[in-house]
Amino acid sequence: MQILPVRLEMVLEQVRKACKDSSSGRIIDVGSDHGYLAVRCLEEELADYVICTDIHKAPAQRSANALIEAGFEEHADVYVTDGLKEVPLKAGDIVVIAGMGGLNIIDIISRALKDNGYGVMENVTFILQPQKSNDIVRNYLSKTGFVFEDESICYDRDIFYNCMRVVFRGISTTMTDEEACYGPVLLKRYKEGDKEVVEYFGHLNSLFEIRQRSNPVIRSALEQRKKNEG
Repeated sequence: MQILPVRLEMVLEQVRKACKDSSSGRIIDVGSDHGYLAVRCLEEELADYVICTDIHKAPAQRSANALIEAGFEEHADVYVTDGLKEVPLKAGDIVVIAGMGGLNIIDIISRALKDNGYGVMENVTFILQPQKSNDIVRNYLSKTGFVFEDESICYDRDIFYNCMRVVFRGISTTMTDEEACYGPVLLKRYKEGDKEVVEYFGHLNSLFEIRQRSNPVIRSALEQRKKNEG
């Protein structure tokens, strides 16, 4: 079985949850880098077929080699392309975009909406793991018409990571600054006393105390968080 780092195990768990409602049997790993997640998805029979994309040739070749070595070359395609460019989506697809900056993720999703249309996008699940700019990603998603199905966090090699599972519904909503910075689903889990989320929020509070000096959104979020905590 392909070993994954803790961060990708978190992403994989969201893939497992999404597969319960998926019908196409395809998982698309954007920016796959080494192909390990795709291999693991096939090993667990979470997908009948995987697609890996990377903007650079060398990482795409690593993904192709990993799939060949695992014996899955007949169940996979690897493309050297920018995001989802020239990769038409199908109803039931699960798209993973992990380990990228938030602005890159927004750009990829924006182009996917334009290229595929709302009808297709309403039947695609996106699993996102931004490396930064989480608040910007969440605000974009809510305003663009995505709904948050789940969020998760992990602690891997002294760094906290978070993951979002979203679906497109086409109805724009507005988040509070607190929701954008802390996560709408994670806020619910915090209220329920989730110890992992409590620890994560403690980390964010310390981080935001510094960043609020130059970021009005974070300043507002921190004020809302303190008020809601009483």
